[in-house]
Amino acid sequence: MENNRKFTLEVHTLLWCADESFLATMGDVLNQFRLTPTIVGDCDDALRVIEGHAFDVIVVDWREIENLGDFLRCVRRSRLNPDCVLVAIVRDLVDLRQAFAAGVHFLIHKPASALQIERCLRAAYCATVARRRKRHRESVSILAAIGTHGRPFTEAAMVNLSEGGACLRIGETAGLPGMAMIAGEEIELDFFLPATGSSKQRRMAVSATVIWTTGQTCGVQFRHISEAQRLLLECWLTSCVERTLAEVCTGNCARPSPDLDKDACVRCLLRYSPEVAQAAVQDTNSASVMALPAARLLQ
Repeated sequence: MENNRKFTLEVHTLLWCADESFLATMGDVLNQFRLTPTIVGDCDDALRVIEGHAFDVIVVDWREIENLGDFLRCVRRSRLNPDCVLVAIVRDLVDLRQAFAAGVHFLIHKPASALQIERCLRAAYCATVARRRKRHRESVSILAAIGTHGRPFTEAAMVNLSEGGACLRIGETAGLPGMAMIAGEEIELDFFLPATGSSKQRRMAVSATVIWTTGQTCGVQFRHISEAQRLLLECWLTSCVERTLAEVCTGNCARPSPDLDKDACVRCLLRYSPEVAQAAVQDTNSASVMALPAARLLQ
């Protein structure tokens, strides 16, 4: 098993495969990750499970399942799993092309080694985290300074923060003076990201536009943020999303709806986990395709 920064993968996984040899190899990897998937053996069981449970990753054997096309269409139309990460177990180039045409994100090429499976699961985990991060709103309690044209900086409370914006409490409360905001107004926002784990507080200075306001609160969309600060924000939100995934998988909070963005696979692999991106393209001992993002092959 590779030495990487995570030793467990907190993802809900559905596995549809009848190949005993593959299941035995994958079982060893799953034990290392302390990951217990839901395993199904036929289409009826699979459809029943996806209608009642949300999954981060669905792994399917492409060749052995006759009605796989119908199953994948049902997954994409389901209420809980329309945007989950799809992994296909394939044997040859024909399988590969069919899998990509059906919208699969990653591949495991048979005969699969434990290393191939491990890398693919890590890549799927990275995709899950990056896609969740794009829509994640973290509840915070941060003191922020707001500056507008013609007005000095005024303090307000930030109540949630996302990759693209934030929600601010602008009404007079808790000793803060309050301020009037107008939708469409351009502002300067200055605040500190909360510390997480071993990371320290980091100052953020961004330009934003007021999108909506209720008088007591307003929502702002980030208009300009430096690349260095954007990476800091993404890293901070990644930690928040990973913590949420861990809580979900250990039963500490309610299962959230999947929130995956369809085009984030390659970006997340190259920026969030470059070492996985490199490992995912080619096995060090063979030229077989494994854990390869669909977008990369189709370029």
